[in-house]
Amino acid sequence: MKGESTRRVPREKAATPIEIAVAIEALSVADFVRLGLYAKRRVRSIGSKAEERTGDDLLQTAVQDLLADTRRWDKTKASLMGFFFGAMKSISSNWAKSYRPEEAPVLEADLRRKDEEGRVTSPMDGYPGGHRTVEEHIIDVQTLDAIDNLFKEDQEAQMILTAWQDGYDPAGARELWGVSQNDYNTIVRRIRRTLDVANIKPNLERGVNYVQ
Repeated sequence: MKGESTRRVPREKAATPIEIAVAIEALSVADFVRLGLYAKRRVRSIGSKAEERTGDDLLQTAVQDLLADTRRWDKTKASLMGFFFGAMKSISSNWAKSYRPEEAPVLEADLRRKDEEGRVTSPMDGYPGGHRTVEEHIIDVQTLDAIDNLFKEDQEAQMILTAWQDGYDPAGARELWGVSQNDYNTIVRRIRRTLDVANIKPNLERGVNYVQ
């Protein structure tokens, strides 16, 4: 189980246009459904920072980046699905980082948005203990940035962490990435050990307790 590398793939190792076309053609309807659902979750997770972009926009950007050679796929290190999942995470993270809000105070109401299915959501929804302040949300975001940095060279951990951040439970995370129960437990233990060593105690992810 491997995802897109965080480093630029050398041209000689990148899939050719013909190989890319054949791989895209081989994707099933179920594969596209999984990609679409993941794209929607990623857009929902960054809230107003998506700036009216949709899950379809995110998936199309990932495809266009691959076809335009903006991003390269090393098929020896990741499946095409893994590449697209990793690309969408990277693209949506870049959207969030490049977002420049107005200087006015940010209220939770400002963070709420309607998704493609007509549901109104907020990045602060679902936290225990009721509503959270903007300051608490910022601290949580900073914690997530620290966690991402810890696992920047661990593609498997990044994929499981992404699934947790996007609301997947253990069974959903395993199904999303096609990982076995034993492999999932091994990855979770590695994540927990790394966080303990770094003295990071995240309160966002239930996933750090998910060893079934």
